[in-house]
Amino acid sequence: MKKILAILMLAVLALSVPFAGAAESNPDYSEYKIALVSDTIGTEQFILQAYNAFMAAAEQYGFTATSIECSDTAAWAEKSRNACVAGYDLLIGIGWVSAEPFSALADEFPDIEFAVVDTVASNPRIKSIAFNTVEGCYVMGAMVASAFPGEKLFGYIGNFQNQSNFEYRYGFINGVKSVTPDAEFMVNFTDSYSDTTVAYNLAMQQAAAGCKFIMGSVASSANQGIYQAALELAGKGTPIYTSGLSVDQTTADNPYIVTGLTKNTGVCTTKIIDDFLAGAFEGGKEILGFADDAFCVVGISFDAKFRNEEIITDSVLDAGRKAAEDIKTGAVVLEVPLEADYKG
Repeated sequence: MKKILAILMLAVLALSVPFAGAAESNPDYSEYKIALVSDTIGTEQFILQAYNAFMAAAEQYGFTATSIECSDTAAWAEKSRNACVAGYDLLIGIGWVSAEPFSALADEFPDIEFAVVDTVASNPRIKSIAFNTVEGCYVMGAMVASAFPGEKLFGYIGNFQNQSNFEYRYGFINGVKSVTPDAEFMVNFTDSYSDTTVAYNLAMQQAAAGCKFIMGSVASSANQGIYQAALELAGKGTPIYTSGLSVDQTTADNPYIVTGLTKNTGVCTTKIIDDFLAGAFEGGKEILGFADDAFCVVGISFDAKFRNEEIITDSVLDAGRKAAEDIKTGAVVLEVPLEADYKG
């Protein structure tokens, strides 16, 4: 009912514009109640970005905004249900854990809208926003190859060997090969999102095999194993370099993290709220990527927190910007095959 009211209010506002001297009016969204459901916020940028965008939208539109933090999966199910019973109009879940409880609630509460970010819910009534990872990885790959022009072997450490992780690898490989066509790749998987020890050991193995750069695609936390290997090897005079994930992890404390990939949950959250209040909210999967500033490359989409200028030179940044422009103009189109079909 409130969705219909929002559409009618926007229609009335549109009709009032042509009349000279008509008083300016804005729709009143104060009766809406929207909840952001997430793990504990803390200092985790992946969640904090969504929270900041959520509160900014509440200030802009005037709806009632509630942040619901969950410590475990049981809390997700319980607190999300409580919000539904309390009559919230829209629930926005941040992260993969939101998909299952929201999918169950969406059928039980047909008058409430649901959206999830960085996952795809099984219930088609839910708006699922996922990230186009391949484009950002391509841009980063072009940068990396330009930063290490004499290298032919590049490392990649992922979490699980599945299609989702393959999209990262496919983009990175093609970005590197756009600069170094005969490049080769050493690929390993941790079979975990959190095992820093395995990530460390694999990084050491890849470094011993001759990889000067290793893409870290495990998780923003588990990549710490790769970062530790880079610091130790630098202390021995044989440095390797790597990349961050999900948030900007460049830092002067570890100058061997030279770039990275970030997921802008704030952009996703803003889009969900804008669509909902405009009456344009629809269930189903929507993919946002590099051109939407949703999946970004550190140093290209925004300035890095720390720039290792010896590695990330102006010419390296130019190579990244060119790769980004090629994607935006359509000069480069990346269609990810199934990993089983990939012959590269």
